[in-house]
Amino acid sequence: MQLELPGRRADTFALRLPRMLAGQRIATAAAVAGSGLAAFALYLATLAPSVMWYDMGEFATASSTLGIAHNTGYPLLILLGKAFTFLPAGDSDAYRVNLMSAAFTALAVALTAWTIDDLTGDAFAACIGALTLAFAGTVWGSATWATSYGLNLFFLALISKLLLAWHRDRAPSLLIAAAFAFGLGMCNHRLTALAAPASLPLIIAARRDVSVRTALLAGAATALGLAVYAYLPIRGEQEPALSWARPAEWRTYASMFINGQTPAGYWTFDAARREVPWAYARFDLAPGGLALAALGAAVCMVRKRAVAAYLAAIVALDLAIVLSYRIHNIYAYLAPSYFALALLIGVAAAWIIERARSERRGVGLPPWVRVAAAGAVLALLPAWLAAANFARVDRSGDYTAHDFARTTLERLPAGAVVMTDSWTASPLWYAQLVDGMRRDVLVSPAFSVEGEDTVALARQHLAAGRPVYAADGLRRPPAAMHDAFTLQPVLVDGIEIMVTDALPTPRYRDALVMRGSLYRVLDTPPETAVDAVPAGAERDIRLGDELRLAGFETDGAVADRGSVVQLTYYWRADKPVTQRLGAVTLFADAAGRIATRDGWPLWQQARAIGENVRETPGWRAGETVRESYFVLVPRGIAPGDYDVRVTVYDASDPAPAIDGAPAATVGRITVR
Repeated sequence: MQLELPGRRADTFALRLPRMLAGQRIATAAAVAGSGLAAFALYLATLAPSVMWYDMGEFATASSTLGIAHNTGYPLLILLGKAFTFLPAGDSDAYRVNLMSAAFTALAVALTAWTIDDLTGDAFAACIGALTLAFAGTVWGSATWATSYGLNLFFLALISKLLLAWHRDRAPSLLIAAAFAFGLGMCNHRLTALAAPASLPLIIAARRDVSVRTALLAGAATALGLAVYAYLPIRGEQEPALSWARPAEWRTYASMFINGQTPAGYWTFDAARREVPWAYARFDLAPGGLALAALGAAVCMVRKRAVAAYLAAIVALDLAIVLSYRIHNIYAYLAPSYFALALLIGVAAAWIIERARSERRGVGLPPWVRVAAAGAVLALLPAWLAAANFARVDRSGDYTAHDFARTTLERLPAGAVVMTDSWTASPLWYAQLVDGMRRDVLVSPAFSVEGEDTVALARQHLAAGRPVYAADGLRRPPAAMHDAFTLQPVLVDGIEIMVTDALPTPRYRDALVMRGSLYRVLDTPPETAVDAVPAGAERDIRLGDELRLAGFETDGAVADRGSVVQLTYYWRADKPVTQRLGAVTLFADAAGRIATRDGWPLWQQARAIGENVRETPGWRAGETVRESYFVLVPRGIAPGDYDVRVTVYDASDPAPAIDGAPAATVGRITVR
């Protein structure tokens, strides 16, 4: 056996070192690119195909038309969104702005993998942490439509990557670049601001390496990034079609820049909501992910205390905001915490793999077997999240907002006014300002304006001879409108809204349910009693002790998905009706199945019979009452024949037993 001299071993290692470093760089590049591409592939597969509701539709419209969005104005998002509209992808600007969210969230995932690799030198662990972040439901859901949260996550990941690299290398250019990224990020969303106080542990630990010149250059870089806000006054003075910066004056721009015009009432610390972050984090990252994050925090405290302090500060500051800012989708603000926890998950995964690789007495398995087994177990976390969340966040077939806007605008009379909130106004604005539909219709987000006298506004439009409509959204038409007017349902259950007006449970966070309606606003109730049922529409179906369906008809036996069908019911009272009765109309395919999503019917109408016009209490024996509504035919159902089934229930019961009530088949619609 030839002995190898120490000098010879050193020479051999010196020759191998460049190859080892090259291999590490390849592994890092593969982890970064692979994590980002894997995330982007699933985001693309679940991406919303068209305009959506609320901020998502507003951002698509503002980006396409170079407008000014609500609150802080979001100048960077709008400019980047406009750039994405020039891509040869999809068939609408809305799709391409949705694509922007997917792209920047995927880039955030790639940066997360890169940062973990920097911290641990373990490319596999970097993939575990990054993909856990990628497939967390809150992060994934935000990546499927046009929001500011994916872009915000990207800037937090970029700032963190630069700060942590600067903390390690002390290169002034890295700190200056982080400051510039911070300024840019603030032009998208104010949640970026938490990176500033969170960075103090890193800056304090390296304070002797921060010269006055570096500090001044960092400040200048931040100001340069913030200069994107000049978009607001420049564009605002041009009076874009969609602009929340009205009146267009310096006070408006200053307010949007300084505090985002957020009402003070939104900021109220609520300790009772302390369970919210825990419930969402446990759902989004799974108990296993939280356990790994706790292990990673312990490892960081021993090996990289300044890094641990930085990540702890991000989580603490983020939780303070979540517990203090009262908005319905506050769970989206947990993404910065998830980013910090994902880094810790990566650190924990690297530690576990390191322990598996090390030689231990009493363990007969070779190191590669232990490492492979540990890696397989760790990979279960992102794999399980991907499998569990795919169907939940999949919006690839959701055209409801697009179809609602198109069919509504097509049927509104000339000069009509639609009063609603920003949830439902957004797709209508998109159809008008981007697709060029029905610019004569005024879409007013009056229900979103604090202190707006919606009754007086409606009276003003009615006095001017304009037909007035009210649409559900996050906020139903206020009680004052019900007291002052008759709100006659026109389109029933044709608007997707959240499961609850309050903060939803994590399970139903991504669920949008077809239960919003469009109403005609009238000074006096229309006459609904009729003398007879038209020929060909006659039915004789008893539905309860007091009521029967004497007739039913549609405006066509064949309907296209994405269109609307008008359904007309003729109710006859067998005796005086004392109860407030409601009816649910469901559509069953040839096999008797009702199409559902997350347990909710995709295609239904649920309302009180004669809702808001002439409800059943007080109906006289023998009289016939007619009601007629439109229903949107969802694209998520298969073509074929559908039986129209009607169930009557006690509408005065806050929790009626509709499932057990008898259903009658009253007609059939063929869907193409």
